[in-house]
Amino acid sequence: MRLDFKKELNVWGLYFLTIFISIYFHELGHCIPVWVKGIRAIPTPAKEYILETIPADLQQKVSLGGIIGTVLITLVVMVLFLVKKFKYSSAVLAGVLAMPGMYTFRFFLVGRGHDASEFQEAQAALGAAYEGHLIDCLFLALFLAGIALWIFKSQPKLRITGRLAIGFVLTVIFVIIHQVVNNAIFDPVFL
Repeated sequence: MRLDFKKELNVWGLYFLTIFISIYFHELGHCIPVWVKGIRAIPTPAKEYILETIPADLQQKVSLGGIIGTVLITLVVMVLFLVKKFKYSSAVLAGVLAMPGMYTFRFFLVGRGHDASEFQEAQAALGAAYEGHLIDCLFLALFLAGIALWIFKSQPKLRITGRLAIGFVLTVIFVIIHQVVNNAIFDPVFL
């Protein structure tokens, strides 16, 4: 089996670009509730910067906005994957499932899918128990649904497991570097 490096580069490039875009949608979702209230906020590739003090009840909506952003972009890509087929559709689906997958992995690892209290605040905005795991379970369900869709539609061969393991490790590294670089660039400007 001959490896086509250009195709590999395209697949991995599109995969990581999709992760980048889906994280930005998450951050954009955080900003929308404060923009509606006339408060200045700036979404960056891995963090939202709210430039004014906001009331506590608005903080819950800000947290929920990020969750909604991630869920919406994931569902849109899942629907497109279901109805449209293009050369790299599996890479795009995998990229959009990366963050729900990372949240799920973190949930299993440390008991909460997101650092700080974002998931708890979002749950409170929905009227769910602050200390519960509604959002963690939502992302687990979204991740599993995406995997099931991919398996159903793509019918992958078992030999792909090594590639998936490599993708997981590269994704963890990418997300960490993405956050660190974003913070190094934008924290000095907005904090």
